[in-house]
Amino acid sequence: MKKSIYLIADPAMEQSVLLNKIEMALKGGLFAVQLWNNWQNVANKIEIIETIHQLTKLAGVPLILNEGQDCLDLTCFDGIHLDFPNEMIQEYRQKRPDLIWGLTCSNETEKLIWAEQNSLDYISYCSIFPSKTSNSCELVSFDTIDKTREFFSRKVFLAGGINQNTIPNLKDLQFDGIALVSAIMDAENPTEVVLNYSEILNH
Repeated sequence: MKKSIYLIADPAMEQSVLLNKIEMALKGGLFAVQLWNNWQNVANKIEIIETIHQLTKLAGVPLILNEGQDCLDLTCFDGIHLDFPNEMIQEYRQKRPDLIWGLTCSNETEKLIWAEQNSLDYISYCSIFPSKTSNSCELVSFDTIDKTREFFSRKVFLAGGINQNTIPNLKDLQFDGIALVSAIMDAENPTEVVLNYSEILNH
């Protein structure tokens, strides 16, 4: 099955730059766009989510909010990415059965077991390599990734420090895609970057 890419974007970026980068990245083909939970200095949170959702919806790509449980009453997004297991998950699901759910995982199998028991749609391992954007994550061992299917049966993404230099190290691992932040958002041409990474992943 073809490996895919999801973009993690910082909503606190200058808005015109943020929208332009996301729009360009979408043209390259993405699994999803996730907005990182960084809203402290953002005055127009709902407006930004709505505007980005218009772009992702047009491209047929889900918009996922990192720790977006406070937005359950909104209809302008398609999923929630949890940083930690949340005991309210079934209650949230009853309220919004339409949402995609994901979870950040590291080396603890307990998180994988929880994700499987609660039928999450995907997990994302962080961090695979040292990274300036995922410096709060411990490094995940390749051994952990190899054993994923013993505990979790759905989509598996890898995140953190993945770039042109590190991606060849992933070739022997079983996974469904990668999450990229700076590789896309710092690029002059995000469309080209997404296409290039997609080609490398599926070569």
